[in-house]
Formats: sequence, structure tokens, C-alpha cells
Amino acid sequence: MISRKLAVFGLAFTLGLCATHVAAAPTLDALKAEAEIRKLEAKSRLEVDRPGVAFYEMEQKVTTAYGTAMSEGADAFQSADQFVNRYAGLFGVEAETIVAKSLEEGGPTFVPLMYDKATDSYKFTLVTYEQQRDGVPVFHSDFRVLVRNEPGFPVVLARSSMHPLGDFAVQRAGANPDLARESARRKSARLTKFSDMEEVIFAGEEERDAVPTLAYRFTAESDDPFSPQGYERHLFVADAMTGVILYEENWVITEDVSGQVQGIATDLVGADICLPENPQGLPYARVNITPGGANVYADANGNFTIPNGGVTPVTVESGVRGRRFIVTDQAASTPILSTNVTPPGPANFLHNAANTNEFTRASVNAYLQANVVRDMVLTYNPAYPTIANQVDFPINTNINTTCNAFYSPLTSINFYRSGGGCANTAFGDVVHHEYGHHVVQTGGSGQGAYGEGMGDCMGVIITDQPALGIGFQNNCSTGIRNANNNCNYQTTGCSSCGSAIHTCGQLISGCVWNTRNELAITNPGTYRDIIGSLTINSVPLHTGTSITPQITIDFLTLDDNDANLNNGTPHYNEIAAGFGSHNMPAPVLPALSFNYPNGRPTLVPPNTPYVIDVVVQPLTGTPQPGTGKLFYRIGGSGPFTEVAMTQHAPNEYDATLPATPCPQLIQYYVSAQSTTLQTVTDPFNAPTGVYSATSASSIQNVVAYNFETNPGWTVSSTATDGQWDAAPGIPVNCNRGDPPSDFDGSGRCWLTDNSAANSCNSDVDGGATTLTSQNFDLSTLSSPVVRYARWYSNHTGGAPQADTFNVEVSDNGGGSWSTLEIVGPSTASPNPEVTGGWFLKEFRLADLASFNETTTQFRIRFVASDVGTGSVVEAAIDAFAIDDFVCTVPCGAATGDLNGDTSIDGQDVSSFTTALLGSPSPAQICAGDFNTSSALDIGDIDGFVTALLTQP
Repeated sequence: MISRKLAVFGLAFTLGLCATHVAAAPTLDALKAEAEIRKLEAKSRLEVDRPGVAFYEMEQKVTTAYGTAMSEGADAFQSADQFVNRYAGLFGVEAETIVAKSLEEGGPTFVPLMYDKATDSYKFTLVTYEQQRDGVPVFHSDFRVLVRNEPGFPVVLARSSMHPLGDFAVQRAGANPDLARESARRKSARLTKFSDMEEVIFAGEEERDAVPTLAYRFTAESDDPFSPQGYERHLFVADAMTGVILYEENWVITEDVSGQVQGIATDLVGADICLPENPQGLPYARVNITPGGANVYADANGNFTIPNGGVTPVTVESGVRGRRFIVTDQAASTPILSTNVTPPGPANFLHNAANTNEFTRASVNAYLQANVVRDMVLTYNPAYPTIANQVDFPINTNINTTCNAFYSPLTSINFYRSGGGCANTAFGDVVHHEYGHHVVQTGGSGQGAYGEGMGDCMGVIITDQPALGIGFQNNCSTGIRNANNNCNYQTTGCSSCGSAIHTCGQLISGCVWNTRNELAITNPGTYRDIIGSLTINSVPLHTGTSITPQITIDFLTLDDNDANLNNGTPHYNEIAAGFGSHNMPAPVLPALSFNYPNGRPTLVPPNTPYVIDVVVQPLTGTPQPGTGKLFYRIGGSGPFTEVAMTQHAPNEYDATLPATPCPQLIQYYVSAQSTTLQTVTDPFNAPTGVYSATSASSIQNVVAYNFETNPGWTVSSTATDGQWDAAPGIPVNCNRGDPPSDFDGSGRCWLTDNSAANSCNSDVDGGATTLTSQNFDLSTLSSPVVRYARWYSNHTGGAPQADTFNVEVSDNGGGSWSTLEIVGPSTASPNPEVTGGWFLKEFRLADLASFNETTTQFRIRFVASDVGTGSVVEAAIDAFAIDDFVCTVPCGAATGDLNGDTSIDGQDVSSFTTALLGSPSPAQICAGDFNTSSALDIGDIDGFVTALLTQP
């Protein structure tokens, strides 16, 4: 599994680091071609493994996989890690470059989503990763995996903004951070304050790839954030060698004493010039007894109690600050109220009591509404990253300029005084909007159009109306933006309303508002909670700054209740209508859905027909009775046989799989027609995707090794370096073709030269290295199956994709060997998994030609080699197992018919006696085992006599 250590966003630049090996710079076309090969291979494999999976692609890159369960595990992390290890190639990258990462520095590498207050639990866990090479993060290259919190922990969505890296290796020789700073200064002479330089790899932005290069990530800002000339703060990414700016982003986004703290605050919704003010409790306000008293904080309504001994009069103070926010008035000192009371008081405070000063009113408004929006976020996700535990977040009011407000990432929200044709901007949904940028930032998303639009969504959710910023420009009849809009998604230019970030942002607020309207019709009592929860919890799923139909998929996945989007979600129609009205369409549902009341089998009884209950239900169409069909084949290739399913009620069928020899694989799918003659299959992409079962009575595990110890396996080698270790080990994670961790999470696995010595130059060189098992006795098994997880990487170095990883088996103790599989040599080979990643493989020994699968001398060996021109070759093995498909047909009720002539008579007495005293056949045991001991013994005599005497 992936190491759950935290990966810091950037590594601080350190002078004097040595240069590492530099591969020839790949062209962008070559990078894209290699990524395309990886994508197609993994996509094909995932479609076979998980029928019903769907993909969202941008610029020919898969950015989202969704639609059905795509991985399972013992917990959310194991399930997500196994998805990464098996299907990383789907996103054009190598599994070894994906590292667990927190969305908040020092925090956990997961985010719980979709809080259910009734059960005090979360519906999902979002497991978060980033892409790295040589320990350096790839800029804006995130990977997120959404897991349902239910048995099996199925992965239901994966989101990528990763980029192909090819053979890129970090080279620090010649890096010069001064060049980066100078390039930033040339952008604006007012940029005088620079953050520390952080190393990153720049390989593109969002879906657009670039040739990877070592770069510095840093921020630059002007001296005075409250200057009338305006505040500048920018994020830069600059080439580490040349200082050329590769990416730029504007980061100005815009007894006891009891009592109550209130403030005269402007009502929602609009500026102070438009609406009256009324007393409102100031949530979580700080109060204290002075001098020397401890600080206490009010509740959500402004009510507080200060512990105090005695009844001596005391002085109590209250400022415009609280547990979560500190307001600083840039026009004047922020007033502190005080009152002398005799305990128990009350000590009541009313900030802005006179309500004659714009500046005081603005501070009260900003404090109140910041708490309102924060409380709303935590209502729908109490564990939201950073925000859940953040205290003393700064709010700056009455900055000496006009007509704007801004968010400074992770540091403050800021509001301007009135003038220039604008009201004071510290009011209502303007505050909600700016704090919404903080929600986006701490949720791990980029800002841009998405940040502007999601900021507006905060106001829409709280006020439950679409106009935003009413009175901002001194016009109390209109706002500056409106979520009730006709903005449509466009693949270029963002939206039909325009591409500027504020204009384009209306696209997502429009989707949310229209979905809200649909929900208000169908769920009048709960629509606000439904749209609020979906909106807030969708933010951590988002990467980058764009608004695309992937957000529609996010809303549907969060809404889903059965890990299958192909049959809709509880509010599919409302979400599809709301987002679809802005050309953000939901995945199209088929006309019909298929339900299996008794489930689908993984095993079917040998040589016995097996009936699957199938119910065809309406989805977007109406099923036509009598049209159900079953398609099946024995084995994993060849044509399917088509038969009609047996209908026993309208659109309720029996699908009968044929009697199949043990341990054969049987693959199948079903279909039906709608009343408009539309044929629908299940899986929806059949016959590419099919369901499968094995003909066997049970699966028995015979051998299971997690390699925490050496079970007696041996190593031999002709290689000059990089041999298999003498014993399993914990991966040192050199990020040079080797796995970052073992497969099954136990800690250890077999690896080729698991060493960080010599700058991790530990790969196989100059020959072959062989790992060989001990002998296994398989003579008592019916149909043994060998299972193992393997890792193989040969795609870097002087001769990439030239070597193979061979797995061989022997039925005579190693006297001769048969090929089980050959991995590689290239991504175009039948076994193309040569770029790292753990892959779980399974083979039936009976499928090997001229191989004795029930031998007493079974052995297996794994051969990794580097021959000819040297390349970087690494291999690993974990989770080895031998299972047996048990082919014995289970007994029914004992009948006493031991001679098999379908009647019980005197001839059966002789057969029963002979079998009891001798060696009964399996059929005789079944017929005479009246005490269900799985054997024929004296305990069966009474039952046999009773059956004989009571026969018809």
C-alpha cells in the first residue's frame, strides 16, 4: 500500500545539493505518446475488471474515473492505495510517483465527506495524494480517490490533475533562485517581499502538459497590504535554471458573570445603504474580566458565562473579535466595549449601538457574516480541512480604497470602505464570497473562475436567493452578479457569459441555483440541506481552476447511495436538470436498470444449472415485457450464446446459467428492450464488460504468505548487482523504479536489492536474479490456483523497455520449468505492466499445457534480468497464495438410496452395510449421511432404518 507519510507541498531550497543523473529531455509528443499507451492499457484492464466504469477525458487525458466500484479493501486507505497501484497508468503516470499528501500542512491524508447528523458519521472518505519525482512535488499535480464508508470500502471516483514525467530526473546544478526573484520584480516593481523558494517540478497546468523542468514556487507581494494604491500578491513558478516565469497567479482574490454580546448589523440581503440594521448575536465573541481575567467565548448566539468567584463588582470587556475571527479596522482603532457589573450580571454588550458610523458598522457586519458562513460550512462537514480547527483568522475592514474586497490565501479576508460609487463592501454575501475563497483554498482546489463561482455559491446557499452583492454599486435594486443566469459551459472560453473569472464563475453558481430550484419542488422541506451538503463537500474533490462537467459527476457521486451511477442517484433528475440547463450534462442514464434480488454469484455449483433472479426496472424508459435475454460463454474468450430468459412475471426473469464443469469460468451479461425498442445491456458496455463466475463448490485457501518472514525461498543469480534480497524487507522507497511500499500493507515484501546505498543505484545489472519457492504438495487439491502481487519496472535507463520479468512453475521440484507469464518487455507487449505499480495476478495451473497441477513437487520462481545495454530494472513480489477451487458437489438431504436406483429397498441395506464397513464413494456418503457429519458412520444407522421403514 502507499506510504501514509505526509508529503509536504514543496521542499525548501537547499544550497550545495549534488547533481543527480540527467536523462535526455523528452519531447512533449513523446511524453504524450507514452502516457497514451499507459492510459489505453489501464483503461482496457479497468473496463474488464469493473464492468460499468466510465471516464471523463480532457485533452485526450482521463481526468476522472467513476460510475461503479473500482477497488475494495480492508479500509479506505487500502482500497484507495490498491486502486493507485493497479490503475495509475489510466492517468498517464506511474504508481511510484503518487505519494500520500494532506490538504492541510501537518494534517491527515484524507478528508471525510457528506456528514450525516442523524448517525454522526460520514458517507465518504476522500484519500488525497500528490505526484512526486525524486522527492520533489509536481506543481498542481494532485490525485484524489473517493471511497464509500461501507463494507469493502469501494472506490467510486478518482480525480487526477497529474502530468506525464517520462524519464525526467531532478538536476540542481546551475539552479539560481535570484534569477527567479528578478523575473518577478520585472513583472511589477512594487513586489518587494518574497517567500522562501520551494522546489517543484513544473510539467504543465490542469489538463495541459508541458515538458517537465525543475522550478521554484514562491509568492511575492507589495509592502503595505492596506495601501490606497492597492495590494499585490502573486504566486510564481519560475524555471530554476533560467528564472523564466512558467506560471503566474494573482493571489489577491478578494457567581458567575453571564451576558450576551450583540451588534447592530445590517440585515440580509444587501449593503448597509439598502437595508436596516437590527441587534444580532455575535457568535463566539470573546469577553473577559479585566484586569487579569481569563478569556471566554460566547456561544453561537453570543451568550456567555465567565467563571468568577464572589460577588465583588468587576469590569467585563468585549471587542469585535472571537474564537474564530479577529477584526482589525483599518480606518480607526477597533472599539472595545466595557461594563461594570456585580456578579451574576448580566453583562450585555451592543456593538455599533449608535449605528452612525460606517466603519464600526462594517466591522460588526464582517465579524457576524464570517461566522455565519463558517458555521454553514461546518454544518455540512464538521471535519472540513483547516477550517474545523482554525482560530483567530484575520478580517481587515475599511481599507483605504473603494469598490472591492479580496481574499489573501490562507492569511485574511479584506474589505474596502465606501466611495467611488460603491458601498462599504463588508456586508452579507460579499463576506460569504470572500470566505468562500478560503473554503476553496483549504479544500485543496485552485481559485480562478472556480473560486469566484464557488465563493458566490456560499452566498446563494446562505441567503437562498440568487442576486449577489445587492447595493455594492449603490444600486439597491440589483447586485453585481446573479446565480439565476443563462451561462452555458463551453470547451473554449469557459462559458457563454465570458471567460473572465468573475463572469465565468457564474457558470457554477447558476448550476447550483438551478439545482436548488429543482430540489425545492421535489424536496420542499430539505432542499437547502441537500444542495448545501453537496456543494460544500464537492470542493475537496475539485482540482485546478476550471469549471467543467466533471463537477456534475462529483455532485452525482456524492449523492449516490449504492456505488453505481449507472442506475441513477436519489436526486439524479434534479442535479441533471440543474447542471444540464447550463450545458454541464450529467452522464446519460440507460432506459432501463437491472436489479438482482438475490445478487450475482461468484461461484456456481459444478455441473448444475444456476438460476439468477433478474428484475428489469424503468429508468428513463419503460421495459417491454418478454424481451429479456441472457448471453453466456464458458471460458474467457469466444462467442456468446444467446438464450431467452424465463419470465415469471412482467419484467421479472430467471436467467439460467448452464451446467458448467468445475473449475471453468463462465462469463455472462443480460439485456432487455424498452417499449421504444431500445436494447439495454447490463453491464451497459457489454460485451466489453461482462459479469463472471466460476464453477466450483467453494474456494479453499491452502497457502498464504505476506512475507513478514522468509518461508524458505531461495535466491540465485548471474547478475552482477541488484539481486533479490536474501529475505523480505520493508521498501526503502528510492523512487527509482522500486515500490514505495509493499502490496498488502503488512510492511515487507520480496525486492531486488532493497537498498538506498550508492544514491539508490540498486537495480538489477549484468544478468538475471531468481527467487525460487520451496516445494508445495498439491496432490490433495482439486484445481489449484496460484495468486501473487508483482511489481516490475524497466522503463528508464539506457535501454528502456528491453528486458522481461519471467514467472515460471515446475511440477517436478525444479527439474524442468514451464512459463506462467512473461511481463514486458514494453508497454506494447501482451503483458505491458512495465512502468511500476502493484498488480495482483491469478492463474489456474490446469490451464497450462502438459502440466501436472496436482503434483507433490510444485515450485514457482520469479526471474528479473538486465541483459545487453544497461537499464533500470526493479522487481518485487508480495501476497503469495495458493487457493483451490473445490469441485465436490455438496450433498443434499440424505435419502438412503445408496445404490442409486431412485428407490429405498432391501438392496440399499446391503449397500449401506458394505459402505459403512468399507470405503464409501462420495455419492454414497451423501445418500447415507443422516447425521450430517460429512462421513458415513454408526450415527447414520437410525436415520437409514427410519428412511427404509417410512418409504412410500
